[in-house]
Amino acid sequence: MTLKHPRTNLTAFLLFFPGIAFSLNISLAQIDASRLLVTQNVQVYVSVTNDQGLPVEGLESGAFSIAESADGVSFQQIPRISAFTPNAGAVTGMTFLLLIDDSGSMYDTLDGRATTDPRLMRITHAKDAVRTLLDGMTNPDDKVGLGYFNTSYHLLSRPTTDRNRIASLLDGIQRPTPDQAYTELYASLTQAAQEFAGIQGRKAIIVLSDGENYPYALHAGKPHPVFGSRVFIYKEPITANQEEGNTIYAVNFGTGSAPDRNLRDIALQTGGKIFDAKNRDELAGVYDTIRRQVAGEYLLTYRATLTPAEKKYVRASIAAPGGEATVTRFYFASTVFGLPMSRLSLLLVIPFVMACLLLWGLTLLRLERKAGPARLEVLQTQVGHPVTRVVPLTTAKTVIGGSPKADMTIAGAPQIREQHATIIFDPRDKSYTVVGTGDILVNNQPVKTRTLEPGDVLDVGGAMIVFDDEKKGGK
Repeated sequence: MTLKHPRTNLTAFLLFFPGIAFSLNISLAQIDASRLLVTQNVQVYVSVTNDQGLPVEGLESGAFSIAESADGVSFQQIPRISAFTPNAGAVTGMTFLLLIDDSGSMYDTLDGRATTDPRLMRITHAKDAVRTLLDGMTNPDDKVGLGYFNTSYHLLSRPTTDRNRIASLLDGIQRPTPDQAYTELYASLTQAAQEFAGIQGRKAIIVLSDGENYPYALHAGKPHPVFGSRVFIYKEPITANQEEGNTIYAVNFGTGSAPDRNLRDIALQTGGKIFDAKNRDELAGVYDTIRRQVAGEYLLTYRATLTPAEKKYVRASIAAPGGEATVTRFYFASTVFGLPMSRLSLLLVIPFVMACLLLWGLTLLRLERKAGPARLEVLQTQVGHPVTRVVPLTTAKTVIGGSPKADMTIAGAPQIREQHATIIFDPRDKSYTVVGTGDILVNNQPVKTRTLEPGDVLDVGGAMIVFDDEKKGGK
């Protein structure tokens, strides 16, 4: 929604130039109903930006009003906003999942020409822009996750405060094989929605894509290795992310290829926005704009109405000198045992107390649990498949190879030797060292031997493996 303000005192700039036209862009970026059942509270993140996409600061709670509806037609005015937080993302922290297109076209130049020079490839520009974003995030409470997609969806890390680890994992994104070079955009956004399960507060997916959804099952002439003949439609990621309360910010990257025609709807219907970037600098600017917009949002908390409904519609209005504007979105209302109720019952106390006791017990167990052993976890294999996905490093030597006798066996990969690499534990300094009899990469660098740190990504004959050690600050 756009609100024109020929005269306003919202910014100091306009105090000096009162005759300049000004506009506000308002959107309901996220509706957090996770506390609805327990406290009857709903939190609404309202984005208010100017024509340059920058957050508009200085608005007071009195400029906002909230109404709620069970049918999207008849709205009940909320008498008061119980809590109001400007710059909510900066105050409470933000959680992002960066999702990067890794289809075959990302290894072309920015204008879509084939190249063998990594410096000219779109994927290199994208990685550099992500590093710039990570360097600009200074709030210790902010979390970032990383994933990429092609024929398959690949999660490199769930959201974490360890941004150095995320930067190192960028090297794990490499050119796909021909069978992995398709673009399952809708399927990947649907799967990525689950990465925020159990995470509260402001959360958003920033997806970068250089073209259209290009499903494997439609264009490869054979079933998808995971989805079979199923082809995801664009409404599926919308619904999945609405249910989780996630916002999607979409970036069309590069030139020479048509952007996906449904990506705008996916972004807008989840409370996000869509951007265009033609090169590394523009992309870094887009990432920074998204970060600043989310950091500068207004958080409004209100007590929800008790009218039973599967979905509740929220209408947020802003009034300022010169005019007013309204925007509406819905959230999925919580129900107890699937039965909406017109009023809260004291019977809810029993299951609520039981749930709290269970949570308390699990917390005690978790606090008492010592950090587990270091481990190796397979992220993906370009060819073949791992017989074992996760291997705890509980012995002095752990062998990775193609032999059935290896501790981690990669079956069917022609580049894998029977004993391709060995992880050796040194009890003196509690360190782990990888020694290769075949070609291996650690964080995209060729090595024969190297002491491992938590988050290191190993490429062993085409198998991407992450080393993790909780005792040294791993995930």
